[in-house]
Amino acid sequence: MLKYPTILIFLVSFSYTTLSDTPSEKYYKSATTYHTQGEFEQAVAEYKKAIALDPNSPILYNKLGVAYSELKQYDAALDAYRKALALSPMAAEPHYNIGLVYLKQGDLPRAAEAFKHAITTDPKWGDPYTGLAEIHLKQGNFEDAARAYKDAIRLNPKDAAPVLGLGKTYAKQGHLDTATTTIQKAIEIQVDNTEAYYQLAQIYIKLGKKEKAASAMAFFKTLSQTDPLLEKAEMWVKKHPDDARGYNNLGIVYLARRRFADAVANYKHAISLAPDLATAHYNLGHAYHKQGKIESAIAAYQQALAVDTDLAIAHNNIAVCYTELKTNLDKALFHARTAVRLAPTDANYWDTLSEICDTLGLQDEAQHAREKQKAYADEQ
Repeated sequence: MLKYPTILIFLVSFSYTTLSDTPSEKYYKSATTYHTQGEFEQAVAEYKKAIALDPNSPILYNKLGVAYSELKQYDAALDAYRKALALSPMAAEPHYNIGLVYLKQGDLPRAAEAFKHAITTDPKWGDPYTGLAEIHLKQGNFEDAARAYKDAIRLNPKDAAPVLGLGKTYAKQGHLDTATTTIQKAIEIQVDNTEAYYQLAQIYIKLGKKEKAASAMAFFKTLSQTDPLLEKAEMWVKKHPDDARGYNNLGIVYLARRRFADAVANYKHAISLAPDLATAHYNLGHAYHKQGKIESAIAAYQQALAVDTDLAIAHNNIAVCYTELKTNLDKALFHARTAVRLAPTDANYWDTLSEICDTLGLQDEAQHAREKQKAYADEQ
């Protein structure tokens, strides 16, 4: 059976003092830019330049360690984290990051020790509890895992990772109903949590809920397929902040992952950068349509048509919207007819037209549209 792996991301919270007004600030800012854009080798080089000017900065060594970790140069990462600790023994972040490295390397005892050091140093920081719970879960210490996950949730209730981990722990203990409820809470926090849907599907299978299992697995597949696209799209807009099409593409990925608010925000940003980008207006309408915001969807589709009057899909979707509202059916008919005129081989558009004609009592045209729909559907 496929085992979908737990993903631990190298996330770090910094409590150190800032590097503003220091000789290293220029290189630190450059390194941070490279780091944000996923260019970790360049980030390492810039962090080293900053360290050469400010060799007593624990934050620089810690950030250098994170960059090395992203490059999977774990020995170098550990060395950097230890130097950060030597300069700032009471900092929790390097201990936590050391724990993540050891966890990646499969050295669970050392990882646990590092996470415990982080917890001792900063008992109000939730992430180390999650790391420690992950180790307990791997070792089969379910009670300890549940306790640590609950501590993490208490400290950071908006973090989906410990909630999901707690759900997995319940599943391992055979508490499937509780596991289901808990994992659903993780999904409420992060609607596109890939592993959560996989775990949910597995639990539904065990419970004999085939339809729910199939639904969860189908969305898991969508998420797993779009995970790399999401990473690329998010990175693209970081590197090209003025590219309207980049935000439009990111919106498409968000919409596929049911992150409707993020999709809408990115489409709107694309439009602000390129008001004549018809696809962004259309996609904004599509996002509103998915949310059931029909009036807003119509307005966005109409903006798309103001830019490109021949956008057949916008005509079709306006017709669908009016049909759903059960109003302005004369306008619905106009747009449906326009859609099939512009794209006469699209079976879906003929289907829309047939439904509207049936509603309006235009039986001959409705029959003609059904015949066209069937003919083109068979071809597809």
